Amino acid sequence: MRKNNYLKKSGFILFAALTIVLITATALFSVSCSNKNNVKTDTTMAADAQTSQSGKDSQSTSGSSNSPTSTTVEETTTSEQVPSDIQLMIAEADKYYNNGQFAESVSAYRSIKPAVEKNATISDSLKQEIIKSYSINFEDSKTITETARMHYGNAMQLEYEKRIDETIKELEEALKIYPKYQDAIDKLDSIKSLYKLK
Repeated sequence: MRKNNYLKKSGFILFAALTIVLITATALFSVSCSNKNNVKTDTTMAADAQTSQSGKDSQSTSGSSNSPTSTTVEETTTSEQVPSDIQLMIAEADKYYNNGQFAESVSAYRSIKPAVEKNATISDSLKQEIIKSYSINFEDSKTITETARMHYGNAMQLEYEKRIDETIKELEEALKIYPKYQDAIDKLDSIKSLYKLK
C-alpha cells in the first residue's frame, strides 16, 4: 500500500512538473508575442518595453531553475515572489524526499514553516501557499518514518524476547517502507552476522 502511495505521489510530482513546464512555455510565448507588438511602436516606447521585458525574462529564468514545488508557488502568486532563502529550503527538503531520505526530509520540511511565518516581507496568502506547496511530501515523509520506526521498535522487543525470525521480519518490513533507514539496516546486518544468517 505504501508503494502505491509512493507511486501516486511520484505521478503527481511528474504531473506538476509537466504543468509547470507548460505554464512557463505559455508565459514565454505570450512575452514573445508582446515583444513583436512593441516593435511597431516608436523607439522610445520600444526601449521602455525592452527594459520592462528584460526584467520579466530574468524573473522567468530565475523561477525555472527552482524545484517544482517552489516554481509552483511562484506561478500562483503574480504580485510577489517566494524569497530565495525559502526556495532553497524547499529545494533541499525536496531533494531529501526524492532521494528516499525521509527522516532528513521531515526535519528539513519542519524547519520551513517557522522561517516562512517569521518572514515579515511575505504576505499571509503567500505564506499559506508556500506551506501548502510542500505539505503532501512532508506528511508522506512523516508517515513513512513513523511506520518504519514502529516496525523497528517491534523488532527490538522481539529481539529482547529472543524471537529472532520475527525480529528479522519486522526489520525487513521497516526497510520495505523506508529502504534507507540506517538503524534498521545496521540492526539487520548485526543480527544476521551474530546468528550467521544470510
